[in-house]
Amino acid sequence: MVDYYPTTRIRVEAQLRNLSSVYTDPTQLIFTIEEPDGTETSYTWGIDPELERTSAGRFYVDWDADQAGQHKYRWQANGAIQAAFGGSFNIKEPNF
Repeated sequence: MVDYYPTTRIRVEAQLRNLSSVYTDPTQLIFTIEEPDGTETSYTWGIDPELERTSAGRFYVDWDADQAGQHKYRWQANGAIQAAFGGSFNIKEPNF
C-alpha cells in the first residue's frame, strides 16, 4: 500500500487485456472507491467524466484524497472483458 499526504491528487489506473493479451475495452467499466469513513463513490465509463480512457483498454480516475486513512478501490469490467481487481492507498496525517 502506498502512503500519501492529504490533498494529494492520486491517479488510479486500470489496464485491461483480452485472453490474447491485447488491450481491449470492456463493454462496461465501473470504478468504486471507499473512503476511510465508509463513503463509497462509483464512476461508470461513458457516463461519468471522472473515469477517463487514454487508449484501448487503458483507463484512469484522478482522485482528490482529503481523508486520512485507507482508501480501497475496485475496478469491475463486464461484457467484452470480464475482470474485477482493486487495491488501496493510505493518506497519512501530516506530521508538521
